[in-house]
Amino acid sequence: MLPPIFPIFVRNVIYPIYRGLRGDDLLSVLEELERSQWLSPTELEEIQWQRLEGLLRQAVTHVPYYRDLFREAGVMVEDIQGPADLRAVPLLTKEIIRQNSSRLVSRDPLKKGEASSTGGSTGEPLYFYCDRASGPVRRANTLRAIRWTGADIGDRQIFFWGFHLDMSLKERLVDTVKSYFNNIAYLSTFDMSEPSMRRYASRLRRYRPGLVVGYPSALALFCEFCKKQRIPVYHPRAVITSGERTFQHQREIIEEVFRASAFDRYGTREFANIAHECEEHSGLHLFNDLFFVEIIDEKGDQVPHGGVGEMVVTDLSNFYMPFIRYRTGDLAVSSGRVCSCGRGLPLIERIEGRSFDTIITPRGKSVGGFFWTWLSRAVPGIERFQIEQRERSGIIFRIVPGPEWKEEYRDQLSERIRDNCGQDFRVTFAIVEDIPLTPSGKSRFIVSNIEERLVIKSKIHKARITGENPGGVDSIMVDMKLLELAGIAPYEKVLIVDNTNGSRIETVMLPGDREGGRVVAGGATVNHIHTGDEISIMAFTWSSDTRELFKNILVDEHNRFVRYLKEVAGETI
Repeated sequence: MLPPIFPIFVRNVIYPIYRGLRGDDLLSVLEELERSQWLSPTELEEIQWQRLEGLLRQAVTHVPYYRDLFREAGVMVEDIQGPADLRAVPLLTKEIIRQNSSRLVSRDPLKKGEASSTGGSTGEPLYFYCDRASGPVRRANTLRAIRWTGADIGDRQIFFWGFHLDMSLKERLVDTVKSYFNNIAYLSTFDMSEPSMRRYASRLRRYRPGLVVGYPSALALFCEFCKKQRIPVYHPRAVITSGERTFQHQREIIEEVFRASAFDRYGTREFANIAHECEEHSGLHLFNDLFFVEIIDEKGDQVPHGGVGEMVVTDLSNFYMPFIRYRTGDLAVSSGRVCSCGRGLPLIERIEGRSFDTIITPRGKSVGGFFWTWLSRAVPGIERFQIEQRERSGIIFRIVPGPEWKEEYRDQLSERIRDNCGQDFRVTFAIVEDIPLTPSGKSRFIVSNIEERLVIKSKIHKARITGENPGGVDSIMVDMKLLELAGIAPYEKVLIVDNTNGSRIETVMLPGDREGGRVVAGGATVNHIHTGDEISIMAFTWSSDTRELFKNILVDEHNRFVRYLKEVAGETI
């Protein structure tokens, strides 16, 4: 492994030469951003509005989607004179981008774009284009914020981050070379095992970074491990937390172990850095010289100061594929305060989490991430946790237990949850060995599938009951080969529809002998379905896309596989 380069050599030699060879104006843009951040709020708003007007005119002139959208909405660019007027422009969503990706690209021959995508933290990745000319602006903005921490160009940085698994070998090689000459090293959050974290601590001590950047969940896990195991950790100048909401207990352990101030950062793959905490640590500054940010309620109105709303972002630099009033799905607390640091950039109090990081009770009460994080600390022995909601009536509370966990803590947690969410709120506990990370290497504490639909994922059509086992457990036992063909897991919950007598019963699936053709009702199931009955067996999953293909197999009278069926809406079998 090559030794890191002296920071002063990167800052004063390598970086200027590289930018010169690239032929971009990043360093001059950085100088301008450093100057503009000290302008008054009124002066910054004037710059912001001028850039917004230019973006809207370009979009209506050169982008087919916006040309049609403005015409259909009856909106004229010249009529947009303030934030209230801009709200007449319909919101942009991920689904709209997926359906109109080609029509959202500018037809202006002078504009060039570069393909990009989100990391798929919430499911399906979003593929889009960035304006090539906006690249230096975004990177300069990142450098501006890094300087707020006391670090600078060329200072050694270590990232606790999720690697992009879709990168080609060539892209990985190029990225490795660029990272080396920028004094940046990466530690993968995909592997946070104890041996790996010991290696990470050793790497930090050898590399001696001035700045550590990472997901707060990964950094907190690493710091808790090092503290517990009394492993020495190198102390950087500062730590930047990004990619997830940072909770107070995470900030505390990170600052304690690293002995450095933590700076929270909010950004997305669509826009890079949108807001950042300064040295005063009194909220996050919005980069309103590069973005127009709205914080809106469910009706689309601006929330009052101190209120929680969804962040809607307009990128003032991307003319190639404009994002105008784009719903991020992230919640923030608005602020009317002015930061004592002297910068004119406006503040938000904090990032509250994603819009689906909220649990909804049967009575419509929203319970945010803070309650669930506090709850996870209310009893000992919860190493990691995840809350999943599939319906308003309750949640699944997954727990990775530690040595101090006791089964009686379930009752204590249930009582506190019902006190807050209602006595009729159901809590199902699941003690698990691990909680998988998202595809981009992040942790999701709260997962709301409340807007998703329960859809069929597997179906065995026209099977015959070959026997009964009333003394067994309540179940249906099916030939293992049929389960594999239909994509049904052993012990999975299934719905049985008896085509002979009309009964419907939910039970558990048991694996039977392979290729024996046996389908046996067990336990109380025999009270509803009997030998010789024709049945259909269905398994379900949660999905927001009801068009998703599922495995549907047809069997003969001997329960032998015949073929896969293809069903379409309105078609009968």
